[in-house]
Amino acid sequence: MSSLINSNLQLLSLVPLALTFSIFVSTAVGWYFGRSRLKKHGKDSIVVRDFLVTAIFGLSALVLGLTFSGSTSRYVSRMDMNRIQAQTLQEVYGSLKYLSPSDQVEIKRSLNELVALRLTIYKNINDISDLEVGSKKILNITRKIQEQVTEAVSRTSPNNKLLAQEVLIPQVRSLASSFFTGIINAKSHPPELLMRFLFALLCIGAFLIGYTMVVKNEIDWLLATLYTVLVGFSLYVILAMEAPNLLMPYEEMNRDFLLLHNTIKAAS
Repeated sequence: MSSLINSNLQLLSLVPLALTFSIFVSTAVGWYFGRSRLKKHGKDSIVVRDFLVTAIFGLSALVLGLTFSGSTSRYVSRMDMNRIQAQTLQEVYGSLKYLSPSDQVEIKRSLNELVALRLTIYKNINDISDLEVGSKKILNITRKIQEQVTEAVSRTSPNNKLLAQEVLIPQVRSLASSFFTGIINAKSHPPELLMRFLFALLCIGAFLIGYTMVVKNEIDWLLATLYTVLVGFSLYVILAMEAPNLLMPYEEMNRDFLLLHNTIKAAS
């Protein structure tokens, strides 16, 4: 993403519209270019090689498919990691019974802070640095929970110490690991060069649509508009899967954490 979008992430929702408009403009440019060539050289002197046009559209479809596939894979990975984080948090809450009551209260407070931060970190984001600050806070809290649990296990009763060491401590380690992996996954995106290449191919394809319509005298703006809309929507879907917390409904990405938060509130 460009520095402009990084400094104002709210503009990300406008990117698909800008790309769609660019593709429409490319179609119009191709149409006007084809018409000017017809006026200058005549219809008989201009030949459109269908196999070259097909090759360009095939390459565009290939790159679009690969980009879509990669975005889908990253989206599924993020959703799975959210479920793992929420499930691990729930398991840690259940295993706090092995600790002394005073330690349970202290660690529950830290866990509640972690859940609250995870629910608010992706709300009202304006700058990429906001995500960096929130990520550091999450890592600090998970590290704090690890330290608290380790100290609490050393103070717990001998009857519960073995269970705490064998059950609770591995769960806390898994919790810290899942949040660390989740932060890495959130920063994983396709190379900017690939996105630029895809956009260039789509614009070239749109140009060829306009050019071919004029040269072959097969003007159909309905299909050309439908192509532009579908390509624009495809780009929106790709961007939405790359930045689901910004372009998708908040409840969809955070459903598991919201359910956990409601369970915590009901139990307290």
